[in-house]
Amino acid sequence: MLFDDKDVTVLDLTHGGIPLVRHIAKRARSVTAVDVYGTIADDVLAGLERSGITIAREADNITEIITKHNTDLIVAPVHLDPSHIPGAGEHTVITHHQAVGELLSDLNGKARIVEITGTGAKTSTATLLADMASRSLSVVSHTSRGVEHWVKGVPTKLHQGLSIAPGSILEALEYSTGIEADLYIFEVSLGGTGAVDVGIITSLDNEYTIANGSGTSTAAKLQMVDYARPGSTLLVNASTGLFSPPKGVDIVSFSDTSKADVFLERSSTGIWSVHFENSGQTIRFTPNSGYDTKSYSTAIVCAVAAASILAVEPAKIESALLDFQGVHGRMRVVEWAGRAMVDNSNSGMNIRSVRQALDYSNNLASSYSRRVLILGEEAQQVCEGLDPTDAGTFVYERGDELDTIILVGERMHSIHGENIHTADSLNSAIEMAESLTNEDDIIISCVKCFR
Repeated sequence: MLFDDKDVTVLDLTHGGIPLVRHIAKRARSVTAVDVYGTIADDVLAGLERSGITIAREADNITEIITKHNTDLIVAPVHLDPSHIPGAGEHTVITHHQAVGELLSDLNGKARIVEITGTGAKTSTATLLADMASRSLSVVSHTSRGVEHWVKGVPTKLHQGLSIAPGSILEALEYSTGIEADLYIFEVSLGGTGAVDVGIITSLDNEYTIANGSGTSTAAKLQMVDYARPGSTLLVNASTGLFSPPKGVDIVSFSDTSKADVFLERSSTGIWSVHFENSGQTIRFTPNSGYDTKSYSTAIVCAVAAASILAVEPAKIESALLDFQGVHGRMRVVEWAGRAMVDNSNSGMNIRSVRQALDYSNNLASSYSRRVLILGEEAQQVCEGLDPTDAGTFVYERGDELDTIILVGERMHSIHGENIHTADSLNSAIEMAESLTNEDDIIISCVKCFR
């Protein structure tokens, strides 16, 4: 093992670092944990100390910490500002993703693992794939929905509230202790661990900078390619462009807009077809109503391709597609107190999906329907909030299509206009929207949050 007989320093306890240091401590000679952001409660740090982990509370003295504890190996998240790792060139540095991959090696041979990263469609892909695979396998999934055990297409919630940072995978495994899973599906932010049978990149759109501007989200997510192990398969959106996988790694492309190894076609009759270019196989189905099918096209073709790689029977895949009615909080239409609600409040929500939700509401509106949009963020719950500038531009460009806009989150309060209200949370905004509407009106819920 990489950690055996090593003195290890782990930077950043905020983003999945706590379970990571606990697991490394079981193998390393010593572990020093640095609370870089100073966000961890004293009682939690004290608990780590009682378990034999050394805690460093002064992030500014990392060089001194590394020297004092004779560090052999530094473990740092990919998004960390490089200035927090002084003297890194004199030490071996690995990412949190790599560290988790090393710790996951114990699962090899016992169950298959799928990891999903990308800009969008991660949770929807994971959920649909879990449904498909669980019709013949025991599946555990960890996504922004929570940790779930799937049997015959039905999920049972094991835990809710974990982040999708790589270290949280270790907690997800703890919450699923005692379950004999055939397959694990993990949604992972900014890359993959490499200890998988199938690594999926759903998309690389809307690139942003990380690590205080020294890196990009795209480069981080492409770690999944760099870390892929021989014998595994990479399933990659064709829109990401072509690249060469490591030796011994297969690569399969998919697309919902053009030809690829696996691609989606929609007919004028409403039948959707997923074609496999190499085998000639085709999966056909008619999507259910009640969700915006266009918003799910990437997830659908990706999940079908992944299920095929995992040798899920075509009949099981088709059955899941026929039963699928969207994912909670992701472009679904639900009934709320006699109103139709386009429910699009989730952790991956962005302005593009707000536009899609508004467009989709056109299909539901009658000539007399009022439309109320709930827009914003519960910033304390998400790492990357909704850009207020983007939100303001959207309100300026399309606000006249709505009867009322309810803004959620302090950062949205700078946006002004006619018929604009503010609320402290998604729940209070929904209550306000209900009070401002009548039955048969439409509420469009677009708040960036964990649910």
